[in-house]
Amino acid sequence: MSIIVALKNINKGFKDGGTFHQVLDDVSLTLSQGQTVALTGPSGSGKSTLLNIIAGFETLDSGHLSLASSPDILSAQNLNDTTNWQDAHWSLYRRQCLGVVFQQFNLLTPLNVKDNISFALALNNQSWNDWCDELCQQLGLTELLSRPVETLSGGQQQRVAIARALAHKPPLLLADEPTGNLDEQAGMQVMSLLTELAKQANTCILMVTHSEQCAQFMQTRWHLQQGHIVETHATQSLTV
Repeated sequence: MSIIVALKNINKGFKDGGTFHQVLDDVSLTLSQGQTVALTGPSGSGKSTLLNIIAGFETLDSGHLSLASSPDILSAQNLNDTTNWQDAHWSLYRRQCLGVVFQQFNLLTPLNVKDNISFALALNNQSWNDWCDELCQQLGLTELLSRPVETLSGGQQQRVAIARALAHKPPLLLADEPTGNLDEQAGMQVMSLLTELAKQANTCILMVTHSEQCAQFMQTRWHLQQGHIVETHATQSLTV
Protein backbone atom coordinates (compact mmCIF):
# COMPACT_ATOMS: atom_id res chain seq x y z
CA MET A 1 0.00 0.00 0.00
CA SER A 2 1.16 3.54 -0.77
CA ILE A 3 2.12 5.72 2.20
CA ILE A 4 0.06 8.90 2.16
CA VAL A 5 1.10 10.52 5.48
CA ALA A 6 4.50 10.41 7.20
CA LEU A 7 5.29 12.21 10.45
CA LYS A 8 8.88 12.18 11.67
CA ASN A 9 9.95 13.40 15.12
CA ILE A 10 6.97 15.74 15.51
CA ASN A 11 6.95 18.06 18.51
CA LYS A 12 4.17 20.42 19.53
CA GLY A 13 3.52 22.35 22.71
CA PHE A 14 1.58 25.29 24.10
CA LYS A 15 2.32 28.04 26.59
CA ASP A 16 -0.14 28.64 29.41
CA GLY A 17 1.05 31.78 31.13
CA GLY A 18 4.59 30.99 32.21
CA THR A 19 4.16 27.23 31.84
CA PHE A 20 5.00 25.26 28.70
CA HIS A 21 2.99 22.10 28.04
CA GLN A 22 4.52 19.52 25.70
CA VAL A 23 1.57 17.96 23.85
CA LEU A 24 3.33 15.85 21.20
CA ASP A 25 6.81 14.60 22.00
CA ASP A 26 8.95 13.20 19.14
CA VAL A 27 6.01 11.43 17.45
CA SER A 28 6.74 9.43 14.29
CA LEU A 29 4.16 7.46 12.31
CA THR A 30 2.91 6.66 8.83
CA LEU A 31 -0.54 6.17 7.31
CA SER A 32 -1.11 4.09 4.19
CA GLN A 33 -3.80 4.03 1.54
CA GLY A 34 -6.92 2.25 2.80
CA GLN A 35 -5.63 1.87 6.38
CA THR A 36 -8.05 2.54 9.25
CA VAL A 37 -6.72 3.68 12.62
CA ALA A 38 -8.38 4.55 15.91
CA LEU A 39 -6.46 7.14 17.94
CA THR A 40 -7.28 6.84 21.64
CA GLY A 41 -5.96 8.44 24.79
CA PRO A 42 -7.03 10.57 27.75
CA SER A 43 -8.45 14.06 27.29
CA GLY A 44 -5.69 16.56 26.62
CA SER A 45 -3.25 13.95 25.37
CA GLY A 46 -2.92 15.61 21.95
CA LYS A 47 -5.24 13.50 19.79
CA SER A 48 -7.08 16.39 18.16
CA THR A 49 -3.82 18.34 17.90
CA LEU A 50 -2.31 15.51 15.87
CA LEU A 51 -5.29 15.53 13.50
CA ASN A 52 -5.08 19.31 13.17
CA ILE A 53 -1.38 19.14 12.28
CA ILE A 54 -2.03 16.58 9.55
CA ALA A 55 -4.82 18.77 8.18
CA GLY A 56 -2.68 21.90 8.31
CA PHE A 57 -4.95 23.63 10.81
CA GLU A 58 -2.09 23.84 13.34
CA THR A 59 1.65 24.21 12.80
CA LEU A 60 4.23 21.92 14.36
CA ASP A 61 7.11 23.18 16.49
CA SER A 62 9.69 20.83 14.99
CA GLY A 63 9.90 17.67 12.93
CA HIS A 64 8.69 16.87 9.45
CA LEU A 65 5.25 16.17 7.98
CA SER A 66 5.13 14.73 4.47
CA LEU A 67 1.95 14.14 2.49
CA ALA A 68 0.89 12.60 -0.79
CA SER A 69 -0.62 15.78 -2.20
CA SER A 70 -2.18 14.28 -5.34
CA PRO A 71 -5.72 12.89 -5.18
CA ASP A 72 -4.52 10.13 -7.53
CA ILE A 73 -2.29 8.20 -5.12
CA LEU A 74 -1.05 5.85 -7.82
CA SER A 75 0.43 8.78 -9.74
CA ALA A 76 2.13 10.30 -6.71
CA GLN A 77 5.79 9.38 -7.07
CA ASN A 78 6.89 10.74 -3.70
CA LEU A 79 5.59 12.26 -0.52
CA ASN A 80 5.94 16.01 -0.34
CA ASP A 81 7.53 17.71 2.66
CA THR A 82 5.08 20.35 3.92
CA THR A 83 7.68 22.50 5.71
CA ASN A 84 7.46 25.32 3.18
CA TRP A 85 3.80 24.99 2.26
CA GLN A 86 1.87 28.27 2.19
CA ASP A 87 -1.86 28.74 2.83
CA ALA A 88 -2.73 28.24 -0.84
CA HIS A 89 -0.97 24.87 -0.96
CA TRP A 90 -2.69 23.72 2.22
CA SER A 91 -6.07 24.83 0.88
CA LEU A 92 -5.53 22.89 -2.32
CA TYR A 93 -4.52 19.79 -0.36
CA ARG A 94 -7.59 19.99 1.88
CA ARG A 95 -9.91 20.42 -1.09
CA GLN A 96 -8.52 17.58 -3.17
CA CYS A 97 -7.08 15.02 -0.78
CA LEU A 98 -8.79 15.37 2.58
CA GLY A 99 -12.20 14.64 4.06
CA VAL A 100 -13.06 15.69 7.61
CA VAL A 101 -15.90 14.52 9.84
CA PHE A 102 -16.44 16.62 12.96
CA GLN A 103 -18.26 15.80 16.19
CA GLN A 104 -20.39 18.93 15.73
CA PHE A 105 -21.31 18.05 12.10
CA ASN A 106 -20.49 21.60 10.82
CA LEU A 107 -23.08 21.45 8.05
CA LEU A 108 -23.94 24.51 5.99
CA THR A 109 -27.29 26.03 6.88
CA PRO A 110 -29.77 26.89 5.46
CA LEU A 111 -28.62 24.69 2.53
CA ASN A 112 -30.36 21.41 1.88
CA VAL A 113 -28.81 17.95 2.05
CA LYS A 114 -27.83 17.76 -1.62
CA ASP A 115 -26.21 21.20 -1.61
CA ASN A 116 -24.19 20.30 1.49
CA ILE A 117 -22.88 17.14 -0.16
CA SER A 118 -22.22 18.97 -3.42
CA PHE A 119 -20.13 21.61 -1.66
CA ALA A 120 -16.95 19.48 -1.64
CA LEU A 121 -17.53 18.58 -5.29
CA ALA A 122 -17.91 22.22 -6.31
CA LEU A 123 -14.60 23.09 -4.68
CA ASN A 124 -12.96 20.54 -6.99
CA ASN A 125 -14.92 21.54 -10.10
CA GLN A 126 -16.78 18.22 -9.99
CA SER A 127 -20.47 17.56 -10.45
CA TRP A 128 -22.89 15.11 -8.87
CA ASN A 129 -22.11 11.56 -10.02
CA ASP A 130 -22.94 7.89 -9.53
CA TRP A 131 -20.73 7.69 -6.44
CA CYS A 132 -22.83 10.43 -4.80
CA ASP A 133 -25.98 8.47 -5.58
CA GLU A 134 -24.37 5.38 -4.04
CA LEU A 135 -23.37 7.31 -0.92
CA CYS A 136 -26.87 8.67 -0.44
CA GLN A 137 -28.48 5.31 -1.05
CA GLN A 138 -26.29 3.52 1.50
CA LEU A 139 -26.57 6.33 4.04
CA GLY A 140 -30.35 6.52 3.73
CA LEU A 141 -30.31 10.08 2.39
CA THR A 142 -31.89 9.64 -1.04
CA GLU A 143 -35.34 10.71 0.14
CA LEU A 144 -33.91 13.61 2.14
CA LEU A 145 -31.88 15.45 -0.52
CA SER A 146 -34.22 18.44 -0.69
CA ARG A 147 -34.58 18.78 3.11
CA PRO A 148 -32.85 21.68 4.89
CA VAL A 149 -30.18 20.10 7.07
CA GLU A 150 -31.37 21.88 10.22
CA THR A 151 -34.61 19.88 10.07
CA LEU A 152 -32.78 16.54 10.31
CA SER A 153 -32.06 14.43 13.38
CA GLY A 154 -28.54 14.24 14.78
CA GLY A 155 -27.96 10.84 13.22
CA GLN A 156 -29.16 12.06 9.84
CA GLN A 157 -26.97 15.16 10.03
CA GLN A 158 -23.92 13.02 10.78
CA ARG A 159 -24.72 10.86 7.74
CA VAL A 160 -24.82 14.01 5.60
CA ALA A 161 -21.43 15.00 7.04
CA ILE A 162 -20.01 11.60 6.07
CA ALA A 163 -21.42 11.85 2.55
CA ARG A 164 -19.93 15.34 2.16
CA ALA A 165 -16.53 14.15 3.42
CA LEU A 166 -16.42 11.17 1.04
CA ALA A 167 -18.11 12.69 -2.03
CA HIS A 168 -14.80 13.50 -3.76
CA LYS A 169 -13.20 10.15 -2.71
CA PRO A 170 -10.36 11.69 -0.70
CA PRO A 171 -7.30 9.52 0.00
CA LEU A 172 -7.49 10.52 3.70
CA LEU A 173 -10.40 11.00 6.09
CA LEU A 174 -9.85 12.58 9.51
CA ALA A 175 -12.65 12.02 12.01
CA ASP A 176 -12.74 13.68 15.44
CA GLU A 177 -15.22 11.90 17.75
CA PRO A 178 -17.66 11.40 14.85
CA THR A 179 -20.29 9.72 17.05
CA GLY A 180 -19.82 11.88 20.14
CA ASN A 181 -23.23 13.56 19.79
CA LEU A 182 -25.17 10.39 18.90
CA ASP A 183 -26.82 7.73 21.02
CA GLU A 184 -25.18 4.30 21.03
CA GLN A 185 -27.40 2.69 18.40
CA ALA A 186 -27.10 5.61 15.95
CA GLY A 187 -23.37 5.79 16.62
CA MET A 188 -22.80 2.14 15.76
CA GLN A 189 -24.85 2.49 12.57
CA VAL A 190 -22.84 5.54 11.54
CA MET A 191 -19.53 3.75 12.24
CA SER A 192 -20.57 0.72 10.20
CA LEU A 193 -21.54 2.89 7.24
CA LEU A 194 -18.45 5.09 7.55
CA THR A 195 -16.02 2.18 7.47
CA GLU A 196 -17.81 0.36 4.66
CA LEU A 197 -17.99 3.44 2.43
CA ALA A 198 -14.37 4.36 3.13
CA LYS A 199 -13.40 0.83 2.11
CA GLN A 200 -15.26 1.23 -1.17
CA ALA A 201 -13.44 4.52 -1.84
CA ASN A 202 -10.08 3.07 -0.64
CA THR A 203 -9.88 5.97 1.80
CA CYS A 204 -7.58 5.90 4.82
CA ILE A 205 -9.27 6.81 8.13
CA LEU A 206 -7.59 8.32 11.19
CA MET A 207 -10.26 8.64 13.87
CA VAL A 208 -10.04 10.15 17.34
CA THR A 209 -12.39 8.41 19.74
CA HIS A 210 -12.98 7.71 23.42
CA SER A 211 -15.38 4.89 22.53
CA GLU A 212 -14.13 1.34 22.85
CA GLN A 213 -16.86 0.16 20.47
CA CYS A 214 -15.99 2.76 17.82
CA ALA A 215 -12.30 1.88 18.06
CA GLN A 216 -13.11 -1.74 17.25
CA PHE A 217 -14.32 -0.72 13.79
CA MET A 218 -10.75 0.28 12.88
CA GLN A 219 -8.01 -2.13 11.80
CA THR A 220 -5.40 -0.65 14.14
CA ARG A 221 -5.35 1.28 17.39
CA TRP A 222 -2.77 3.85 18.46
CA HIS A 223 -2.82 5.06 22.07
CA LEU A 224 -1.49 8.55 22.74
CA GLN A 225 -0.40 9.40 26.26
CA GLN A 226 1.95 12.07 27.64
CA GLY A 227 2.93 13.07 24.13
CA HIS A 228 3.91 9.61 22.97
CA ILE A 229 2.19 6.83 21.06
CA VAL A 230 2.74 4.19 23.72
CA GLU A 231 0.65 1.35 22.35
CA THR A 232 -0.10 0.09 18.86
CA HIS A 233 -1.98 -3.06 18.08
CA ALA A 234 -4.39 -4.55 15.60
CA THR A 235 -8.06 -4.66 16.49
CA GLN A 236 -10.68 -7.17 15.53
CA SER A 237 -12.75 -5.10 13.12
CA LEU A 238 -16.37 -4.89 14.17
CA THR A 239 -19.32 -4.80 11.80
CA VAL A 240 -23.00 -4.21 12.47
